[in-house]
Amino acid sequence: MKRALAFFALTVLFAVAGLSAQTMVPWLTRSADNARSGWNSHETMLTQASVSQKGIKRTTIIPVIGDARGMEAQPLILPDVMTAQGKRDVMVLPSMADVVRGVDAHDGTAIWQVTLGMPINGSANIDAHVINDHWGCLSTGVIDAELQRLYQICWVSPDNSGTPKTARYYMFVRKVSDGSEVVPPVLIEGTSNGQDFNKSMRKQRSSLVETNVNGVKTVFACSGTVYETAGGASGYCFAFDTFTNKVTAMLALTAGEGAGVWMAGQGAAADAGGNLYLITGNGDFDGASQWGESFLKLKYTPPSGATAATFKVVDHWTPYTDLQRTGQAQAAANAAEKLAGMNAPSEAIKPVGSGMSMPLDKAKLVPTLNERGKPMLLVYPQMAAGAWSDEDWGSAGPACIFAIGVCVASGKDGIGYPIKTAKMGGTTLADLNNPKSNCAKLASPPVWLTMSPGNVDACPADPRTLNFFPGGDTAHLHMTPVQYYDPLLKSWTIFAWGENAQLHKWKISESGRLAYVAESNEYASADVRGNSPGGMPGGFCSGASNGADPDSAILVCTIPYGDANAHVVDGRLLVYDPVHPAADGSLNILWDSQRWGVQFLFNKFDPPVIDGGQIYVPNYNGGVDVYTLAQ
Repeated sequence: MKRALAFFALTVLFAVAGLSAQTMVPWLTRSADNARSGWNSHETMLTQASVSQKGIKRTTIIPVIGDARGMEAQPLILPDVMTAQGKRDVMVLPSMADVVRGVDAHDGTAIWQVTLGMPINGSANIDAHVINDHWGCLSTGVIDAELQRLYQICWVSPDNSGTPKTARYYMFVRKVSDGSEVVPPVLIEGTSNGQDFNKSMRKQRSSLVETNVNGVKTVFACSGTVYETAGGASGYCFAFDTFTNKVTAMLALTAGEGAGVWMAGQGAAADAGGNLYLITGNGDFDGASQWGESFLKLKYTPPSGATAATFKVVDHWTPYTDLQRTGQAQAAANAAEKLAGMNAPSEAIKPVGSGMSMPLDKAKLVPTLNERGKPMLLVYPQMAAGAWSDEDWGSAGPACIFAIGVCVASGKDGIGYPIKTAKMGGTTLADLNNPKSNCAKLASPPVWLTMSPGNVDACPADPRTLNFFPGGDTAHLHMTPVQYYDPLLKSWTIFAWGENAQLHKWKISESGRLAYVAESNEYASADVRGNSPGGMPGGFCSGASNGADPDSAILVCTIPYGDANAHVVDGRLLVYDPVHPAADGSLNILWDSQRWGVQFLFNKFDPPVIDGGQIYVPNYNGGVDVYTLAQ
């Protein structure tokens, strides 16, 4: 009973005044709430029965203005807003061209539109594959439901050149009712750890989060850097006070040696006390001021009188360093520049035609059986010798189940590490020389979350033994696992969909122990899977239910057919029953766009939104697809 109550407590963030009169609930931040659960527990129309019996259909394509690919931010929704057209449920759509639209969430009718500035021109200087026309509003903002304000960070070219070197990030504060300006754009600036935020080109992909601690509201954002191995390439987090509309604190996560925060677009999770939880990527680590490859707990103290605000790391846990993974000596300063998001070694081993590419042709091959008794070939390529060789533990956001005090952190190995939020362990460099002791600080032993490689230790004495591709393909996790309290299992569960793999369901005990439950029969990147190293980025999912009714729960996921990192590829939309297994024990599929010939271009890091009987799927066709029940 207590666990069920905790489930409703987690989702109470949806319960804004007037909810009982609404057909929609607020979707104020990425993945629904500050825990990043990805779950709407107030959905009454889309259920297992209604989807399986009636099916779903695409009814509307809402255009996102200014960029051929549309938006990278997740759509946000504030119901019951008084606009010039009367009361509307307003959906906010920020484009990569720095154009933000407010539309009717039901039919896409335009309510308002504003241009925030000149965006940055897409080029190989930002993204080697040049997927986007522009770089502007990259991250998902946050809506303050009480103030009815949107807080959105966008990359703008102040000199109108459209070049990234002179571009700056600004916080835009706009009214949800009409898009009008609350305050002029606020430049994101500051110094920390000997670093200046605006001395390098940053990549602010990680979403925003708002906290309210003792009546003090603060919006937080984090960022990485475009060239993550260049000098000054630090990750940052910063605080924006909603009363003064100022940046009040800046925290650099290294002294210029990486530790960027991107988490495939996910934002930091926040607990009721305002503590932030996030994972960093490639970079140096010393356990004091260098926080590469780390799960961090940050504490912000707002300013008080003449006392300035403070922002600091108060706890952490770290699985390894980049140098340990490659067996290198300390990397030289100002190493060769590598674009953030470039996968080394996997970018270096893209196949030409069929079969293995030359670097993989000399790889070590180890045949084995996975934990389900199926044959598995482990492919150990030669590791790239460059600095920070793309381990990127922070390739996905953590699944923080605050009701039991556990966050499950994962990354490009596809390993899930259950970490205690109250006492993470404070990993030191000495701890990393004794991995078993370091892993003993976890809530329970780590598990292979996205795939099963067989008898491979997920916490080995030598982390270089983790440098393999299962079946020759990557198993990276970019999706923040969706959280759901399963009333039949009487347990918290999470859903994770890694690259070139199936959707996996795991249950989590109150002590944080992970146990495998089921997986789907469908694979991500099915068209290139098996052609090493396969495709990216796996699946992105959101869930919904009518409270704790197990028959109402659905899970909606998008996956690519090809490699969505290097190309714009077709996508597949799937609706699952996340509770009742199919006859073969797999996750039961309720609806599949493939069966109905529904086509759309896959949006690389943007999960669906489920609200008010509608499913919103951002696409790379330049818009948002809206799906409803077919009958």
